[in-house]
Amino acid sequence: MIQKKTVTLIAAWVALLSAGCGSSAVPVAKLSEAKSTARAAQEAGAQSSPEAALHLKMANDALASAQQSVADGDGDRAQLLLNQAQADADLSLSLARGATQKRQAQEAEAKVDNLMKQGPQ
Repeated sequence: MIQKKTVTLIAAWVALLSAGCGSSAVPVAKLSEAKSTARAAQEAGAQSSPEAALHLKMANDALASAQQSVADGDGDRAQLLLNQAQADADLSLSLARGATQKRQAQEAEAKVDNLMKQGPQ
């Protein structure tokens, strides 16, 4: 009988702790994904585009704040900050890729113009 009450009590505590911590727990995958996207934006050349660089900085700032919130035990705030970091990192990555593609298109257009000026040979 005592064993059954102990098991029930332990199960109740586990359920309460899970319910209480479940909503504020920070998924490690979300943190890793936001960091990975920020790193990808940097590697894609975000620093060469002012707008992409700004959003990369905002993403890195939000990541740092999220990590501080985790350390402070504020999982809900950390989740919000991670969502913001992910959005800023995604935008930075898109802007960096767009700037690279625009530069490549301009280079290709310049080559075509140069060939057109040379005329047929």
